[in-house]
Amino acid sequence: MRRGWGSVLVVAGFFGGMVLGRKPEPSVVQPIRFSHAKHTSAGLDCAICHSSAGEETFAGLPALETCMMCHSTPVTESPEEEKVRAAAERGEPLVWTRLYRLPNNVLFSHRRHAGLAEIACTVCHGPMGEAVVPPPRPLVKQRMEWCLDCHAERGATEDCAACHR
Repeated sequence: MRRGWGSVLVVAGFFGGMVLGRKPEPSVVQPIRFSHAKHTSAGLDCAICHSSAGEETFAGLPALETCMMCHSTPVTESPEEEKVRAAAERGEPLVWTRLYRLPNNVLFSHRRHAGLAEIACTVCHGPMGEAVVPPPRPLVKQRMEWCLDCHAERGATEDCAACHR
């Protein structure tokens, strides 16, 4: 059986990326085809669903109870919205997959950035509020150089020990 060049190129790209120190970013699938755009256009702030963004290290992913505050009865005719109520009826949580991940040796605090420094969510997460479906990959490539550029621009510390543990 002959393999097509497409398979060869995919394998070569994967291993080529590994040789260069880059792993392909996995595609993330969420339990609900959530539209950030519908929610932000309704006037909801990111912190309504990501409730610990200004106070904790991790911004948090919304619990089913958060969704049910507005969606215990139908707001639209969306089958995605119905999935929320069905999960609540079954007593099953919505299991969201984190989109943004940092290396284990990096300490990032949403409290310090979003809360104390009042940096807008869009600075680090891009135009997430305009997304009509969950993005499969981060909208912003958060690399160390990118962080350092932001720290230099804002006069924040560039000391390695401040972010690396």
